[in-house]
Parts: sequence; C-alpha cells; structure tokens
Amino acid sequence: MTFAMFLHFSSRHRSSADTATTAPIAAIVAVTAAEATIAALFNPGDAIARLGSVREMTALLQVRLEKLSSAGVAEDLAPHLHLELVARKLNLLFGSNCAAALGALHSLIMARRPLAATGDAFHLARVLAGSVTGAAALSALLEGAVRDARPGSSGMRSEAEKQALRAANYLIAVAPLDMLVPRNIGETAELAQRMLPAHERSEIAEPLPAGAYRATIPAKALLAAVELARNPGAALLPHLKLAYFAWCNGFHEEGPGTPLDSAKEHFFALSGHTRLAS
Repeated sequence: MTFAMFLHFSSRHRSSADTATTAPIAAIVAVTAAEATIAALFNPGDAIARLGSVREMTALLQVRLEKLSSAGVAEDLAPHLHLELVARKLNLLFGSNCAAALGALHSLIMARRPLAATGDAFHLARVLAGSVTGAAALSALLEGAVRDARPGSSGMRSEAEKQALRAANYLIAVAPLDMLVPRNIGETAELAQRMLPAHERSEIAEPLPAGAYRATIPAKALLAAVELARNPGAALLPHLKLAYFAWCNGFHEEGPGTPLDSAKEHFFALSGHTRLAS
C-alpha cells in the first residue's frame, strides 16, 4: 500500500485534531479549480483538517455566484472571476482564518441587505462595493433580499446602498488613525456627522479633532444614501442632495479651487449662455 493510500484510508478514523497537517490534499482527494483557488488562500499548508472548511466556502460561493459565473463565460470573462474576487477580499480581511471568513460570509447573507450587516459582515460588504465586479458579487450574495413593489424603487435603493458603502470606505480611510473603525453603517453615519460643519449637522455630534481631514462631500453623500436606501422617495435636504449628486459623479471635495467648484462655474456659465441664446 502506498503512503498516499494509507493516508486516504486512515484519515477516515482520525479526528481533525489528530489529522496530519502537512499531507497535500491533492494526494488524497481530487480538488477542483475553485477549491484550489480558495485552498491557496485559506489553507496554504494543504492541511487535511481544513479541507471541510475550504469545500464549504467553495460550495457556498459557487451556489450564490453561479449566475454571475455563467454570464462571465458568455461574455468571455475568466471563469470564477467573481468567486476569486470574493475569496481574495475575505483573505484581505481575515488572512488564512477560514472560520472567521465563513462567519462573515454567512452573517452577510443572513443580513439580506448590505446596510443591515454589522461587524465583519459590514466590512466585507463595503470592500466588495468598492469595485464594479465586487458590487455585482455582493448583489448576487444577497439575491434573496426582499424587493420593493414600487416601480423603480428597488434600483434606486440598490444604488443608494452601493454609494453608502463606497462613501463609508472613503470616510474610514481618511478618519484619524486613533479613532475606532466603525462596525456598522450607523457608526459610520456618526463619523459622517462629525465630518460636517456645525451648521450642516442634523444631530448633535462631537467634532473631529483640530486639524483632522473633513471629507464633507462623501460624508453628506453617505447620509443622503442611507436615507434613500431606507426610503427611495425621501425628500433630501438641499446640501445632502447636491453632495449625493456630486459624489455619484466622481467629486470628493468641495470649496474654492476644487474640481467641483470649477464644474459649478462652467455649469452656471453654460446656463447663462443658454438663456441668452433663447
């Protein structure tokens, strides 16, 4: 009997604690391409004890992202593109800790909506929302979410959720280093309030320390997006509405000398010329 066959038969009678941690999985069971990708990230030592977790993550992602994978093949995109992206984002957040990654994945799916996620699931949602491919994967992971019966409301809500998470990424990136990282959208909204001038805050909030960077456009955009995600027909305050529009069009800063200020000047000049011409 070869050594590989010995491992194959004897592993059935050993607990995971007694399982060898160095025997290559490929020497014992066949591994699919998707499993190999996830194993490389979450089981770099090819430990047999972690094979079950690797296969659980693979199966979960394959079921949730099946439609995206099929569409990717049709559009000549690399197979398993979305699966690998989600796996790499999980690895970025949790290293090779497969249990923590699976916990975040399950919690995100159970949240049903991205802004309802908390803790590790919230961080997974926001890092996925940062790219087009990741946002598509996030939507597929939450495919079972309740849809709004009103025409057009579901699309508006989904867009607002995506923009809220992207604004959260920006605010967390520029927040003071000694500040605790927000663990949900509510805590991130509190950070957004602290970014604003006193006269623009909708609630009492302690201002940021002197000299801290105040990202007012993404802060107001996040507050607007959260409100729109709750109620797509909400009447936003004018400064929140303008900031949300600016944020969705790629502007991150406001004030004299900023690209947004220049765009406003060109817009008003164009409006003036249009009135004269008419």
